[in-house]
Amino acid sequence: MNNQHHIVTLFEKYIANDCTEHEVAALIDIIRLGEHKDLIEALLYRHFEEHAGELQYQAVAERVFEKLHLQTVPGKTIMPPAKRAYAFMKIAAAAVLIIVSAFMAYTYFLKEKDKIPAGISQDIAPGGNRATLILSDGRQLTLNEIQLGNITEEDGTIIKKSADGQVAYFPGNNTKKHKGFNTIKTPKGGQYQVVLPDGSKVWLNAASSLTYPASFDNMERRVQLAGEGYFEIASKVYNKKRIPFIVETGKQQIEVLGTRFNVNAYDDETGIKTTLIEGKVKVITENETVILKPHQEFNLRSDGINTQQVEVEAAIDWKNGDFIFADEDIKSVMRKIARWYNVEVVYDNTISPENLSGQISRNRNLSEVLRMLELSGNIRFTIDNGVIHIY
Repeated sequence: MNNQHHIVTLFEKYIANDCTEHEVAALIDIIRLGEHKDLIEALLYRHFEEHAGELQYQAVAERVFEKLHLQTVPGKTIMPPAKRAYAFMKIAAAAVLIIVSAFMAYTYFLKEKDKIPAGISQDIAPGGNRATLILSDGRQLTLNEIQLGNITEEDGTIIKKSADGQVAYFPGNNTKKHKGFNTIKTPKGGQYQVVLPDGSKVWLNAASSLTYPASFDNMERRVQLAGEGYFEIASKVYNKKRIPFIVETGKQQIEVLGTRFNVNAYDDETGIKTTLIEGKVKVITENETVILKPHQEFNLRSDGINTQQVEVEAAIDWKNGDFIFADEDIKSVMRKIARWYNVEVVYDNTISPENLSGQISRNRNLSEVLRMLELSGNIRFTIDNGVIHIY
């Protein structure tokens, strides 16, 4: 009974934002170990019921119940049974897969976000809208240093820069079209958005590049991607035929007619991932041709291919300004962080493989992101001259 009273006290202090870091860690350990399951279940139901209208809390609740094998049948639900089936159908498509310990660590972190983790004596600001535009004549324009408005004219197309980190192409008075190619490149710690000559929109993640013609013809629209990009393709018709849009990476090409999708083709990742948000795409490799449906992801790896259903929010978290880690390998997590904050990562030789979970804005300083990871995992960090050391 005393133990149960202690758990209730810890939980109530946590909700009231009155827990020490040690007490939060103790509560997380109790949940992870599965102790006093019925009591934990009752406390969680009561807490999540207070946030029944918030989809993120519902998503977390669903993952909690699944992970801890708690009851989710009518009679002991976190919302009226009639609404619950519909809500959880939405959750299945939009849930962030965060286990309860990571959720509690994350929410505690938000309350304590002004504290810097022990061992971090310096901080690093997040990345931002930074990119270089390389024109067909070889000129290189640093977009974050150029004034807003018209930048130049290329192949009969006017190129403009807007205030929201976007470069856009507009038809000009010159009807002469050439086959000159432009390239937009983001550095580590950079991102940028481009509106292509056909009206298609592309968001580029850090350390990425997109090469495309300054004006498309009426046969096809073809671009080359390195790194990661999110695409919203405009539908175009010529002589009653749709003009295909083709995205080339090093080992595959993606053919689309009008759709939204994400491509992760970094050289240091384990494969090339194509995630379809809406519409239909055809992924063509040397040995396979696969047509994806919404919420499917095609992964081309060196040891084979894989197509599976995924939670698309985790695939496009960067485009939406977040980091979302759902039981993700620590090295995958750190590759994303290294690109966005332009840092190197060094691992202690004794570190063991570990999966991390959590969600945080990419607009936070590096120390805040590392603090969230420390609270959700069994690892610690130090930063020294732009190098993250993990132990």
